Amino acid sequence: MLAPKGRMHYCLIVFGSLGAVVNFPEGYSNSYPNTSYKSFQKMINDSYIARGDEGGISQNVYIWVWSAVLNVWFLGYLLGTFVTPYFTEHYGRKKTLLGSNFIALIGSVLSFLSVMLSVPELFFASRVVASMSSGISFGALILFLQEATPTEYRGMTSFLSENTFIATTVMGIGFGMDAVFGKNLPVLTGISIIPAVISIILVIPLRETPKFLLLNRNDRKAAMESLKFYRGTAEGDLIDADAVLDEMLLEVDDETSSETSILRSVVTVLREPHLRTAFFIGCLTLQVVVGIWSIIYLSTDMLEVHFSEDVAQLASLIFIVANFMAGMAGMFIIERFGRRTLVLWLGLFNTISLALFVTFDQLAYIYDPLKWGSIVALILFGVTYGIGLGPIAFFITSELVAQQHRSLVQSMVFAVNTVANFTFSFATLPAYNEIQSWSFIPLFIIPSSLSLIYLFFNMPETVGREVHDIVEELIARTNKKKVSTTKDKSPIYFCDIDTRKEKDDMA
Repeated sequence: MLAPKGRMHYCLIVFGSLGAVVNFPEGYSNSYPNTSYKSFQKMINDSYIARGDEGGISQNVYIWVWSAVLNVWFLGYLLGTFVTPYFTEHYGRKKTLLGSNFIALIGSVLSFLSVMLSVPELFFASRVVASMSSGISFGALILFLQEATPTEYRGMTSFLSENTFIATTVMGIGFGMDAVFGKNLPVLTGISIIPAVISIILVIPLRETPKFLLLNRNDRKAAMESLKFYRGTAEGDLIDADAVLDEMLLEVDDETSSETSILRSVVTVLREPHLRTAFFIGCLTLQVVVGIWSIIYLSTDMLEVHFSEDVAQLASLIFIVANFMAGMAGMFIIERFGRRTLVLWLGLFNTISLALFVTFDQLAYIYDPLKWGSIVALILFGVTYGIGLGPIAFFITSELVAQQHRSLVQSMVFAVNTVANFTFSFATLPAYNEIQSWSFIPLFIIPSSLSLIYLFFNMPETVGREVHDIVEELIARTNKKKVSTTKDKSPIYFCDIDTRKEKDDMA
């Protein structure tokens, strides 16, 4: 019943539903605090009063406590990314997803109990558990989507993962508003239990990915069955299916196919120029969008400098809805434009939007109506993120690395990004309280600008190309020892045009 069999609308339904329920803990749990933070502040303060601290906690102490509660997510997520390669390589993509969904259910139940019992420490622990499950499930989900779908749908289905994440943040910010569930924390937190249960039910009937079965398990028969399940191979198409499996085998690197320890594999990634370049590209693409977490967490807080609480909450909701709508539009352009083109141009406008936010925020002290420009800048940030920059940043690494190192390199990238997210997000609230929007310049604008410069010179185009072809290009670019043997296979880009394809067309 759930077999997509290569039909695009079935792929969108199955993988979209999977992305929604798997991403729900991360998107929803990290967005409802944005608009409901005052209810959590009251719960935390009342819990200390109930323990005998008559005055509760001071505002300054609360800022650091709340920042710790929000950003502990990244520590649990980091732990999840560290163990992801072990589970995905030893147990497969499907079983890893299933296990992480069970952990997500535990985290959701703990979160609900924490507000029912008014125990902030339990809420803190629930975020650690949920974030660890998200660290595992997100990495496994990207691998699953990349390996289960046909090349022509690869970008679209991977895009779905980020789109569904944004959709859950829309729910979180909307439900966290005072007019909805913002003042009813048990309902607000308990909602996440439902998708956690659905995610377990949805994963059970799915098959392991054909690439994992073929390249990791060396089981061609099972890979063929999986290929039929996901991509559709009728009796008359078995020769084509064999050709697809043979194409997958081109990702095998004879020099590195033997099993090694994760630590030794990490050393290999950092030593080999083409793997190191893929690692840097993945890290810096995510660095460009690192500001999204601070804005998802704190946009209402930031806007209350110039606006009332109701206007700030509404503006935050408009920002995330614009982000989501842009993401829906992005699904239809992801395969029409190059990943490189989208990342560079959208990254530029995304960085400009942050600069505009700073500009309008500061000018509002001189001429008050200019404060509305900061909301426009915030919406522009959401649109440029959602329409392509954010989704591509999260799946681009898996298109740059062959099967043997894909899970590891992706996890290394997510680990570095998680540390960056924690560092920048943890610093944002205290820095914003001290120097307000000026804090965006050292925290986000300068790092994003430097990252875009590196990507301009080093990021290859990946759209419509098999992974082994992209890897050959990276080898040709970075490993001088192999340039002479691969340069005929490696496309050269000028203004993002694949000259090899142009040459073939002329022939």
